[in-house]
Amino acid sequence: MYKVAIVDDSGVLRGALRNVLESSGFEVPFEAENSQELFSRMKEKPADLVLLDVFFPNESGLDMLAKLKADYPQSRVLMITGLRQQEIVDEAKKHGANGLLYKPFDSDGLIAAIERLRQ
Repeated sequence: MYKVAIVDDSGVLRGALRNVLESSGFEVPFEAENSQELFSRMKEKPADLVLLDVFFPNESGLDMLAKLKADYPQSRVLMITGLRQQEIVDEAKKHGANGLLYKPFDSDGLIAAIERLRQ
């Protein structure tokens, strides 16, 4: 089963994403709200794909992305952001993001983005 982890500081969004993923047949090995949880849980239960928010209150999702790709180069990362700024796109690509999904998105758009990265 394809494993998709969720990393976002919003518990409400994490829960909603989990529901969509699990009802679509994906396994969610873990959720994390910050980099400490992300890297601790990746050691325990590595994911095939990580859904990673760009903005966190006290850290950068782009910095997390760079470390994640260095430590787990086989993992794919789909960045999630509400801002459509070219600078974010460029930085995400520079650090190895496999895709970018803009908020708001619907369930079908999320699953389609994951399926594209899964192939």
